[in-house]
Amino acid sequence: MRRNSRGKRRLDQVLAVTGAAVAAGALAGVRFVGGWAQFLVICLLAAGTGLGAYSGNSLRARAAGTPPQVLISHPHGDEPWAHWVAWRLRRIGYLTSTRPWAPAEQLVPPPPEVAPDHELIIVSRALDDTPHPTEHTRVARARGKSVLALVTTHHDPPLTRWAGCEVLTLAGRTADDAAATIDARLHQAGAVPLPEYTASHVVGEVEPRYPALGPLVTNFDRRAVSHFAARREELALLRAVLGTVNVSGGGRTCAIHGLSGIGKTRLALEYARRYEDLFDVIWRVEAAHAPTARASLLALAHRLQDLRDQQTGARAQHEDRDPEQTLQHLLSNELPRTRALLIYDGAEDDSTIRQLLPDTGNGGQVLITSVNPVWQRSAPHHRIALEAFTAEEAVSFLRNESGIDDEAGLAKIVDRLGRLPLALEPAAASLRDEPDIDAYLQALDLPSQVDPSARAETSPSGAPAWIHSFNQAETKDALAGLLLRLCAFLAPQGIPSYFFEADRQRTDLLPRPLAEGVVQPSRDRRIKDTARNSSLLTGEAKLVMHTQVQAVIREEMPEAEQTFHAAAAVCLVNGWFPEDPEQESTWPQCVELLPHARVVLDHCGRLGVVDENTSTLLQSMGEYFRVQGDRTEAERLLMDALRQRENLWGRQNSLVANTLVSLSRLKVLSAELPEARSFAEDALKIRLRLDGDRDPRTLESRMQLGRVLRELGDFDGASEAAAQTLLRLRRLSETDPVKIADGLCDLGLVRWRQGRLGEALDLHREALQLLERAPGDGEPARRNRTAFVHQALGLALLDSHDLE
Repeated sequence: MRRNSRGKRRLDQVLAVTGAAVAAGALAGVRFVGGWAQFLVICLLAAGTGLGAYSGNSLRARAAGTPPQVLISHPHGDEPWAHWVAWRLRRIGYLTSTRPWAPAEQLVPPPPEVAPDHELIIVSRALDDTPHPTEHTRVARARGKSVLALVTTHHDPPLTRWAGCEVLTLAGRTADDAAATIDARLHQAGAVPLPEYTASHVVGEVEPRYPALGPLVTNFDRRAVSHFAARREELALLRAVLGTVNVSGGGRTCAIHGLSGIGKTRLALEYARRYEDLFDVIWRVEAAHAPTARASLLALAHRLQDLRDQQTGARAQHEDRDPEQTLQHLLSNELPRTRALLIYDGAEDDSTIRQLLPDTGNGGQVLITSVNPVWQRSAPHHRIALEAFTAEEAVSFLRNESGIDDEAGLAKIVDRLGRLPLALEPAAASLRDEPDIDAYLQALDLPSQVDPSARAETSPSGAPAWIHSFNQAETKDALAGLLLRLCAFLAPQGIPSYFFEADRQRTDLLPRPLAEGVVQPSRDRRIKDTARNSSLLTGEAKLVMHTQVQAVIREEMPEAEQTFHAAAAVCLVNGWFPEDPEQESTWPQCVELLPHARVVLDHCGRLGVVDENTSTLLQSMGEYFRVQGDRTEAERLLMDALRQRENLWGRQNSLVANTLVSLSRLKVLSAELPEARSFAEDALKIRLRLDGDRDPRTLESRMQLGRVLRELGDFDGASEAAAQTLLRLRRLSETDPVKIADGLCDLGLVRWRQGRLGEALDLHREALQLLERAPGDGEPARRNRTAFVHQALGLALLDSHDLE
């Protein structure tokens, strides 16, 4: 290295002296060669001198062992991008450092105290709501130091210059492509990294995740967020509040409160969409109902565990943990160490969700949306009160959304409908379709069935706009109106679009006219486009209809029609709700459908709809909450299911027996053993009368009774029940090895409690052999059974002093 460097320096000197001599001679009139040839020689010598100097500088930098210094400036909260860029550059031989700056205080980063060789400025969505630097606002840097702006998101039109700096767009690039592009641009600016240089803190360090990939775990559908045309200032305020908190390290919980229909949920979801590259987890929690919120958080815990299992290649064992322990571990340990955004949507009050909030830390953020302004305990430092538009803002919103410039006419619409965004959006949609303000105002005065004073949740000013948009949609396409009516009886957020898709093969759950329409692709598109164009229904994979809009559509129907649509909605939800909520693979769909199940059952209760669908849905929900450890909610639902089934079919019914067995299992978990025994005995009597002694369902009831007797200490009764069950399971024409293994384990536990250890060991070993030979041994439920039998076998071996 030294020899090459010394030779290059001598070459630099020769070229410089020769070039200076030729240039001086030319100026003095000395001609070494003729005309253009002499000019060409001078140019070549000058270029050689410059290249030699550049090469010498590079070699001197290499000889000194110092790589190029790169400073990465980023807005507050954009640490993921800065850390990823810094790590990538350090790995290939750059020396990097990062620093944040507050765009709200300074449009461009201030000059650094020590000028680096190169500076990269990250221009992300954090700058979308701050004034763009004008052509007179430039980044001031020392001469000879390169500055490059990195744009991490798409802009329309594309940015080419930012504050006088060249722009390099990373949006849409893969991680390797983005890193290679940055490196190539630094090379053009004269940077020569040292590949042999590896900083000590890079060795063994795990590469940060590429932020453009979005969150690792999410239930947030970014396509469900429609265009965001308002609340720019509030979004910037929310970003400033949470961004500043990220830096200070304090609490990161912010409550957004305001009137219904003012845009709270839209603001929270837009924040999630815009800054999704900053989080590893984005999770929306339906917070209006505490048991549903708890179930959603448990689903998040399972998703995080599955992610860890995929990363480590290990098999999941988290189902063995008590659900309450799983929830507390998530809130106290996992989320505080994760860059997570949790949105508690529609929370009623502080006491409802306080126990379900995580301990925020390390960039975690919590957003709460509510009509209730009192959140001093959950969000003591940060609360944003959303206000209605001013008259000028409302007119501007209508003008931008409708494309009509008649401000006087638009002001009349604002006076008629009020200044809530929810009321103005359908007005803008109608005016885009028919830009006649006078005709629209006349249409708003048509008579309606809605009595604003009868229901506090409806808006007296917005109702005419929603009714007019609904009537327009139904006039254009009657099936679009039917779709909107059906959605009015579901939960407002997260309506699965697969409810209405023919390729899922469940159109039999829809009302016949709608089912016949969605099976035709062109007809299906027309139905959904008409519904969406009304602005009453938004979203793609998950549809959204605001609760106020739902209330107005329902009230426009006579009671008989409401009853019909409520029955259709409960049929739809029950048909999609998993039949076996004990299977872990069904839990995500259970959590997705719980809000809709709760809402539609409330409507059915109000309208007096009781049928097989309502009772079955209550039973399935109760089973799910039992598995998840929410015993209070499970008992409420199962008792409702029992009452409905007894009213529909009487006490001596197979479905009644199913509910009794579920209640017996629940009472065992609650240690209410006398009640568990009563339910199990009643279920067995019904089964014996209806199905006989050898029916699999009768054997299941007998097995449950044996388990209750064992817990009560009646080992003789438990032994008889377990032995009879096992005997009949073996004699079935189609034997189920898993069920036989369950029977063997039950009898083995009784023998262990009786002190008959040899028999217990033999029974447990046989159960293990059956489980190992049965197909599906990799399923979580099967692993649960196998682990339980191993545990029972271990206890029996311990008591028999077989420590090996």
